[in-house]
Amino acid sequence: MYELNDVLVYGNSGVCRLVDIRKEQFSGTPTMYYILSPVFNGQSMLYVPIENTALSSKLRPVMMKETLHEMMLKAKSNDVSWENDDRLRSEKFQDVLSHGLSEELLSVMKSLVIHKNELKKTIKKLHSADERTLNLCEKIVGEEFAFAFGVDLQDALSHIESELSEAA
Repeated sequence: MYELNDVLVYGNSGVCRLVDIRKEQFSGTPTMYYILSPVFNGQSMLYVPIENTALSSKLRPVMMKETLHEMMLKAKSNDVSWENDDRLRSEKFQDVLSHGLSEELLSVMKSLVIHKNELKKTIKKLHSADERTLNLCEKIVGEEFAFAFGVDLQDALSHIESELSEAA
């Protein structure tokens, strides 16, 4: 069980602070909830029912710097190839996104960053679905790196994209 003020990652919602644990009655039976405040978007609150294992299992502590650094090194050394079939590419990316931050997610981000940079040379842009995927990757990866390393979100993203681009 988590405690007040723990900083956690909740699925693809990003880095959150646990601000309360209390009973709420949203539909019928009163239920205990973790109440989370996103660290990088303090405008909203997330309510995670503690006894709903499908949802509460999406909570985890922020990774340590060393783990993130190792993950980045592995992703940088991975070869990535671009899937030309939009449907297959989208399915693969969505599957990786559903698991949160991982070496595979960094590889997806690397693939998108490299492809985006290649398209810029020809004055083209990413497909809208790829752009949405890249934005979600940036949120998931950027927030966790920014929090773990104690840097601004934009600085973290610039550094990550630079690292992934260099690896091409």
